[in-house]
Amino acid sequence: MTGGVLAIVFHATRLDLDLAAHWYDRNSHTFPWRDAWLTNYAVHRFLKTLEILAGMAMCVLAIRAARSTQPGFLSSHRRRLACVAISFIAVPATIGLLHHLSNMHCPWDIAEFGGATPYFDLLQATPAGVPRGQCFPSAFVSSGSWMLSFAWLMYPEHPRRCVYIALLAFAWAFALGWIQQMRGAHFLSHTLWSLWVSWAIVLLVHYACGAGREAP
Repeated sequence: MTGGVLAIVFHATRLDLDLAAHWYDRNSHTFPWRDAWLTNYAVHRFLKTLEILAGMAMCVLAIRAARSTQPGFLSSHRRRLACVAISFIAVPATIGLLHHLSNMHCPWDIAEFGGATPYFDLLQATPAGVPRGQCFPSAFVSSGSWMLSFAWLMYPEHPRRCVYIALLAFAWAFALGWIQQMRGAHFLSHTLWSLWVSWAIVLLVHYACGAGREAP
């Protein structure tokens, strides 16, 4: 349902193009934030590295929990921590694959923003002769959207906290996508689809791990 709404909204409107135009400088024919230190280095490189290290730390914690024989948090949250660790791998891997197979292009490749490719959305056929763009959904968002799995660490004991954590994780991942929009690397639809796919994967992993049935 929500996926269909996303597809229709961005097919029926110019929202992607209008938002991208806000960050595009038509005088210099560039996205000024594309190579800025804050967006390209501090966020796109350094922050991404920290997120990967955090995911690796969660994998180590999940392994320790699986091996734990002592009562406590690790032994009582084995499946939930496994859900987080698996999501850290599954979310970026799935979105990376979709990204690689996608025909859609980044804003900076679009003719309206100094590129050479016509714009087309998810519901439009790829124009003849246009090479694969490999820019949908946003792979960078997935470096943080796996953290949506943290929402299930306290479920079902503290459902309200789970909602707060989920909203915080969504906001964090959306902010990563917004930075990419400022750089001209992605459209808003790319970010929202990454979040949609990420949440779907987290739900699937949570169910497959049986984390909801784990008694603390």
